[in-house]
Amino acid sequence: MTAIVWIRRSMRKHDNTALVQAAKEHDEVIPFYVVDENYFETADLGYPRVSFWHDSLTELKETLQDDGQDLVVRKGKPLEQLQRIIEETNADKVYYNRDYSPYARKRDEKVEKNLDCGVESFKDLVMFEKREILTNSGDPYSVYSYYSKKWFKRDKSRPEKPEGFETPELESDEIPSLKELGFEKPEGTEVWEGGRENGLKRLENFKERIWDYEDRRDLASQDGTSKLSPHFKFGTVSIREAFWASERVKARNPNEDSSGIKTWQEELAWRDFYFQMIWNFPYTVDEPYLEKYGSIEWKSKEEAPERWEAWKEGKTGFPFVDAGMRQLKQTGWMHNRLRMVVTSFSSKDLWLDWRDVHEYFSKMFIDAEVSAMVGGIQWAYSIGTDAQPYFRVFNPISQGQSHDSDGEYIRRHVEELENVPGEYIHEPWKMPEQVQEETGCIIGEDYPEPIVDHSEQREKAIKRFEEAKED
Repeated sequence: MTAIVWIRRSMRKHDNTALVQAAKEHDEVIPFYVVDENYFETADLGYPRVSFWHDSLTELKETLQDDGQDLVVRKGKPLEQLQRIIEETNADKVYYNRDYSPYARKRDEKVEKNLDCGVESFKDLVMFEKREILTNSGDPYSVYSYYSKKWFKRDKSRPEKPEGFETPELESDEIPSLKELGFEKPEGTEVWEGGRENGLKRLENFKERIWDYEDRRDLASQDGTSKLSPHFKFGTVSIREAFWASERVKARNPNEDSSGIKTWQEELAWRDFYFQMIWNFPYTVDEPYLEKYGSIEWKSKEEAPERWEAWKEGKTGFPFVDAGMRQLKQTGWMHNRLRMVVTSFSSKDLWLDWRDVHEYFSKMFIDAEVSAMVGGIQWAYSIGTDAQPYFRVFNPISQGQSHDSDGEYIRRHVEELENVPGEYIHEPWKMPEQVQEETGCIIGEDYPEPIVDHSEQREKAIKRFEEAKED
């Protein structure tokens, strides 16, 4: 009896739930990946993200081959290629790990409905999914704090190693190069290396720093976060591996203050929370969770092209915002604090349409996760679950002063401000002309003046929300 394990984004052998279960029930298992070239042609994807995917897929195939197995790769449409390999091998069952976005649900429902063999799916991307954690009245949670209490109380699965299995010799396509897929590395782009080995290194490195996570995670210039999100996105490291690794750190040091560990585990709970939100409220991909704000008319990128370009290119005149947007463009990643700051700025200061922001982030971020993107953007826009109250508006200047006090992060990503004295780094437009000349940074020429008055925009934003609430 032969099983096919359809791999989409769990790009690892160890603790891959579908693979573990298939190996328990079958001696012959075919790890199977479909490169949908049409997707790469139609989706707007940034180079860092595609490069990370390519590294991870290539390493998975090499790992399986080193163990005397293989990853069978085919190019084409997933359903057609699954049907083809089932016919070739007389496979009796297809296993896969569940995904939760509206697109993934539609794709998977189509596959399950049309395949001529048994199909079984598994929870793998998360600790808890769908409707596993509900309110006492049986409804999905929409407030994180209540959800997280139950998340932490529930027993959590541990990582599992798959049993031995054989992969039959089958025709397999070469994994296409990035160039073959139409991707050239943009000049100045820094690329994160994907793959499980790099993911495990990040996890091991973070374990040394997790004690300080609560204190350092918001300091933009420091390496205070785990940077594991791309590895969770592509499944090179599982959430179970990460959670239990942090638990072992705590167990080995029972007398230490473990608040940093708990704070980091909260991020894993937030991740699950947003996955269950997108499953139970799929309309939020296109519409605000808080329907009372559905009447708000945001400015599309076509309606506000100058503001859109200034924000996207990191040329708003607000250094902390610009540093974040340039880091994203250069690396495909942005510090967590900056994600909140730049999104708040696109909302309350520039009034840009949150759907355009989501589209851009989905293209650029290596770790672009629909559920977390929608949840985080709607939070910052004050239109989502557990949203930032509309009258609390991030100040792009004070945020920089609090989380990058000496301007190290700003100087790293905004080269025009490299020589600006610390007293002016967060408000360079206040530099006297003589200082501008001495530093080689003329405001309005070398670096832009602020494109908006923050105080003025804050008042306008609050008024708009109050008007929408009254409608």
